[in-house]
Amino acid sequence: MAARTKASTELAPGAGPEVTPPAGAVQPAALNGVATEREDAVDAATQTVQQRIEEQLRLARAAAEEFRSFDQERVDAVVKAMVHAGLTHAVELAQLAISETGFGVFEDKVVKNFVATEFLYDYLRDKKTVGIIDEDPELGIQHVAEPVGVVLAITPITNPTSTVLFKAIVAAKTRNAVIFRPHPLAARCAARVIELLAAAGEAAGMPKGALQLIPEAEHEITHRLFKHPAVDFIWTTGGATIVRLTNEAGKPALSVGPGNAPCYVHRTADIEGVVVDVLISKTFDASVICPAEQTLIIDDEVYDRVVAEFVRMGAHLMTPEEQAKLTAFAFETCDRVNLAALGQKAPELARRAGFEVRGTVKVLLATLPSDAAALAADTLCREKLMPVLGLVRARSEEDAIAAAVTVTEHGGLGHTSSIYARDDGVVRRYGEAVRTGRILVNAPTAVGALGGVYNSLAPTFSLGCGTWGGSMTTDNVNYRNLMNVKTVSFRKSPPQWFRVPSTTFFNLGALENLLTIPMQRVLIVTDAILEAGGPVAAVRSKLDGAYVKVFSGVTPEPDQSVIEAGVATMLQIQPDTVIAVGGGSVLDAAKAMRLFYEHPDLDLAELALPFLDPRKRVAKFPTDTHTVRLIGIPTTAGTGSEVSPAAVITVGNRKATMVDYCLVPDMAIVDPALTVSLPPGATADTGLDALTHALEAAVSIFASPYTDAFCVQSIRMIFQWLPRAVADGSDLAARTGMSNAATLAGLAFSNAFIGVNHAMAHAIGARLHIPHGRANAVLLPHVLRYNAAVPSKFMPAPGYANYVAPEKYAQIGYVLFGGHVDSEARERLFDAVDKLIAEVGLPRTLRDAGIEESTFLAALPDLVADAFVDMSARTNPRMPLVPELEELLRKAYYGG
Repeated sequence: MAARTKASTELAPGAGPEVTPPAGAVQPAALNGVATEREDAVDAATQTVQQRIEEQLRLARAAAEEFRSFDQERVDAVVKAMVHAGLTHAVELAQLAISETGFGVFEDKVVKNFVATEFLYDYLRDKKTVGIIDEDPELGIQHVAEPVGVVLAITPITNPTSTVLFKAIVAAKTRNAVIFRPHPLAARCAARVIELLAAAGEAAGMPKGALQLIPEAEHEITHRLFKHPAVDFIWTTGGATIVRLTNEAGKPALSVGPGNAPCYVHRTADIEGVVVDVLISKTFDASVICPAEQTLIIDDEVYDRVVAEFVRMGAHLMTPEEQAKLTAFAFETCDRVNLAALGQKAPELARRAGFEVRGTVKVLLATLPSDAAALAADTLCREKLMPVLGLVRARSEEDAIAAAVTVTEHGGLGHTSSIYARDDGVVRRYGEAVRTGRILVNAPTAVGALGGVYNSLAPTFSLGCGTWGGSMTTDNVNYRNLMNVKTVSFRKSPPQWFRVPSTTFFNLGALENLLTIPMQRVLIVTDAILEAGGPVAAVRSKLDGAYVKVFSGVTPEPDQSVIEAGVATMLQIQPDTVIAVGGGSVLDAAKAMRLFYEHPDLDLAELALPFLDPRKRVAKFPTDTHTVRLIGIPTTAGTGSEVSPAAVITVGNRKATMVDYCLVPDMAIVDPALTVSLPPGATADTGLDALTHALEAAVSIFASPYTDAFCVQSIRMIFQWLPRAVADGSDLAARTGMSNAATLAGLAFSNAFIGVNHAMAHAIGARLHIPHGRANAVLLPHVLRYNAAVPSKFMPAPGYANYVAPEKYAQIGYVLFGGHVDSEARERLFDAVDKLIAEVGLPRTLRDAGIEESTFLAALPDLVADAFVDMSARTNPRMPLVPELEELLRKAYYGG
């Protein structure tokens, strides 16, 4: 970008201050009729210009609409024709720029024009800008390009032809119409560029009016264009004032920021290479290009060598007196640059400043203070669009990096910086500290930042500076920044899974399989009642030759203290096998004990974080191979925990649920003989828990044909065997049927997960201390009818295309109880559930379960809140709303 100058001439039209006469001043032009006639003539001319501009905007809008219909082949033909024209006239345009602006280097301006055509075309030639520009079939994503429309392009005095070439070609590549507002002191050469490119482009088919110029210098024209409804986008390259006005225009805009590039020369750098690179850069177009190095920060160890090499290669180290003269001439005030100092070669710049140097001098070197505060206060610690290079001696790497930060903070934030070093560590630290959009390593910045020459950056003459420099991007601005990219996202249903323990032994005598498993140190996890009873003794009898210790501290609804005690026991005996013998509480506790024994650094609170999709959750469970074998042996027929990936641990007044397949036991032994001693009430509770598992998994948003098969068989077996198991606990056929049914339901919900019934049951169990299966039984009839109704809100799930819960219930009803139509089959199922709950003697309401009304109402807000955040609700087919949860809980208490 151009620096701010004495006359604000670096600004594009309309950016400079407007002169207003003092209040009350007499206007001489108003004293005679001749003046009035002149004013009328001016008004008429102004009106004519305004009419012409309106016509230009109308043409641009029509061209943009026509351009939008072009295919890629037609676009590329236009671009190629424009590039040919620019290349053919690159020398002519460079000469025009020199003659009109009066500064810069002719040869370098030719190079700039080549970069803006040849290098740009090489970058753009294979790029897609029409239709689908890229896609990812695996993700089901397509990106479709659309043009922006009508672009207002502001261009600077520093690169008056190359920037116009660049922006015009990029606009054509992206099917945008563009109207140029060049710097008023570079309007003639910009007009010639537009003349050449428009003629070439239109001959190749570009819509007429897609490339235009408004040359008038009046500020009001720019202000009006900034607000004009026909302008869709403002693309500004220029000084600070025009950038500010651009950002304040209230339209989508892309602007640049000031450049004040620091360059750190580390002690490991190739000194000779550094000097050549920087001289190339700092003399390029007499340093009017904004990314050029402004201040060299040199390690103390190599400072003298670097300066000597600069002098040897044609630089001049200014004396304090010369430096003072240069500063006074070039920077007349702290915030204004003398236009006469810009873009002059070093000997001419010195002469204008009042001292003489050899005619072969390339760059003037200025010694700057090492102290950070003094450096910040020095006038030459800023952008110098002239062949003047500041030098700072750095006492350490830290001081050098701090000095670079200081330089960028004085007019260079977001723009460009560089470092010369062979030390990757210092390059990394420098890159982390300096806030610039481009950080060049071992390359000159003036040419390097433009891209395509010293690196793989996109070729550009519009250098984004990010939010630090008042821009919307830190990119080397190019074609991607001038397109609206639409994303076409195809529905994608993620793959499902069906995972089970590696081995499950079942039916009477399954316990005998323990004899075949090699074990040396065994920890049996159980509760006190089971330790005193037969199941633990039966297990121990199958562990001949192994060292066995029993941990019987598991309580109903185990909390974190139980887990910690179990882990402490494991640390004492270092088991190779853990055998969990018991109901859901014991099995869940054993899962958690193994997890935290193997990974003591894990945090229960983090592992129990809620999630919407188990594949995308925040919590990360371990994936390494277990060091301890876990065998699950259930003594109830309901929880399915012996095959499930879940472990529910009580934390305070709520239940924390961990879900991950690393929690699944390595082996399940389902021996119905161990359930014979289960009392009728507990048999009924656990049986209804299993039924709820199967009915919820059947309609879960993750249900699959695999889980459906287990669900239907489990439900059929529960209806067949649960009443007999409750009536006669010694009925081994019934116990076998229920044991297998519970495990089948466990296999189903381990892969499909459960729903809102369990979410509310977890809350009820934690707060009202009702057995889990009993809470499920109270809720189940209401939840079945809730899920069978038309939802007020659907659960978002890509694999759940239609709301099929009512049909799934009907299918189960047809299989088990018959029916002629869906509604009849569904009602037969629901009636059968009601009858089963009554037959096994479970309460129908929470009031019947012994909960006082005042207790329920006091707990109700917490029950609703806990159920809402419970992850089980996230796989319910119908999204449970908070008022609906409260209604269901009230029905569970009062009946309905």
